[in-house]
Amino acid sequence: MGVHPSTDGVEDRRSVGATGGAGVPLRRRHFLTATGAGAALGLAGCLGGDDDDVVTLGAPYILSGFAAMYGEEAEYGVELAVDQINEEGGIDGQEVEVILRDTEADPDTGIRQARSLVEEDDVDALFGLDSSAVGLAVAPVMEELQVPIVITHAATPFITAPAGVHDRAAGNEYVFRISNHLGQNVHGAAVVAGDLDATRWTNVGPDYAFGHDTWEYFVAYTEGMDLGLEYVEDGVTFPELASDDYTPHIERILSAEPEAVLSSLWGTDLVTFVDQAEDAGFFEEVDHFLASVGMGTELPTEELALPEGQWASSRYWPFAPDSPENQEFRETYWDEYERLPTYNAEGAYRALWLYKDVIEEAGTTETDALLETLHGYEHTGPVGEYTISEETGQAILPSIWGVTEYSDEWGTHVLEPVHRVDAPPDELASLLDHTDLPAGV
Repeated sequence: MGVHPSTDGVEDRRSVGATGGAGVPLRRRHFLTATGAGAALGLAGCLGGDDDDVVTLGAPYILSGFAAMYGEEAEYGVELAVDQINEEGGIDGQEVEVILRDTEADPDTGIRQARSLVEEDDVDALFGLDSSAVGLAVAPVMEELQVPIVITHAATPFITAPAGVHDRAAGNEYVFRISNHLGQNVHGAAVVAGDLDATRWTNVGPDYAFGHDTWEYFVAYTEGMDLGLEYVEDGVTFPELASDDYTPHIERILSAEPEAVLSSLWGTDLVTFVDQAEDAGFFEEVDHFLASVGMGTELPTEELALPEGQWASSRYWPFAPDSPENQEFRETYWDEYERLPTYNAEGAYRALWLYKDVIEEAGTTETDALLETLHGYEHTGPVGEYTISEETGQAILPSIWGVTEYSDEWGTHVLEPVHRVDAPPDELASLLDHTDLPAGV
């Protein structure tokens, strides 16, 4: 089942699949530079929308600002999947089109873009979302709009925790997620922590839901595992997003004298922090640094933000599992973009193949049929085999952790060795039993 063939202002609207403005076909790479209102990036496809010959999907991502690299990587994955799907006959013979929108990492903008995609563009379904804050804001709106969304990135467990199990839970039958959430990922960090010679732990993370939740779940899991860690609260710090001076935070951490630091900084925030931390001798004084988004966006660049020998995580790894699907995706992506795929590229790519498989199995883009098919769906992609939980809509996936090392073969940093840490829902729930935190799986 669901195994794809291996092979307030001006809105930022981009579509991928058919034509650009004035009907001019958009060439690969050219669409990525299209700008302005109604800029078309050209991804075609849907069983609904205004064109009965096209299946139209909406994709809200961060396309501007400090985290625009996430949207850029998602665009690459979308483009590759749309090209492949349409070249193979589309979805039940209908071309697929994707309309990308910029959430600007802002909850209100994310809601506006989701509403616009459904109410104005008449999309059949949505996928995407990078920010946890945006995800929490958009999730209840999808229930109101009665259109499914497959989240590929936004990571707080509360997005898929059913409403009512916690005062922050926003999950409902219209919300699905095919990447592992921070609870699954941080469970892997806790397993790694149990193998390290470090007792005194502290944290640095962005000052919003994702950062605070990461530390709270880490403490909860490691307590549930009875690791006997000491949580150095004097060193815990939450910088604002898009900060340009991390000196006070670095000094706070170092003055607390931890042996290990968990980080949930991401995007350019992680890059800026690491640059300033290296200047301050941070990595000489801290024995272990675990970056939960350490291989999220810096993987394709020539120089990784993290120094070699640090622990880092990614929601997808281009070398694991060692499967034909993953190998073909990695090699196709490398041939096209001359870089290794990141998890945002893989997530967007896989979301499109998931919708193709689900729509063809359901035989329609009608919402009730899609919901019935998606809940409990078993799927396979570059990330490996996974099941979407019948109860929560969350994909059951392992976390991926490893140690950073430069690869001459690929001209970038990789994880070596790589650890895929299984996170069974029952185990997560058991470890969190002493708290009010939901497993979200």
